[in-house]
Amino acid sequence: MYQLIYVSDKPSTFTPNDMNDILRSARENNAKYGITGLLVELPEHFIQILEGTQDNVEYIFNLIYEDPRHKNIRVLLTAKTRAREIEAWDMGLSEELDPTQLKDALYILNNFSEKQNFSDIHRQSLKLLLTSLSHK
Repeated sequence: MYQLIYVSDKPSTFTPNDMNDILRSARENNAKYGITGLLVELPEHFIQILEGTQDNVEYIFNLIYEDPRHKNIRVLLTAKTRAREIEAWDMGLSEELDPTQLKDALYILNNFSEKQNFSDIHRQSLKLLLTSLSHK
């Protein structure tokens, strides 16, 4: 199993309809390619974890990378894992974070959103945040 985590910035032209389109196409593509994941939408950013075979995850990520609804995409982590950590969802969306989770997520993303490189501590913190959100 292969895992990829990235963060991206939303363009200033982003609309609620864009979010609906992203979610619809993600669910279709992820089901087709055996990808599971979680997409967290924040006011100015996205953070996403994708899991599946390496070829399929990289294919889906390339689609995301070319999508104009994502800017300044930074890969935080790529890793081989023994098992899926978000296996219950073909694409979960964390729409309503509780206030503590939103504060934590914003703090992490806002502090590191300008970085192009992330330390192991940053990567692991973001991975823990995502996996904890997937179990709410």
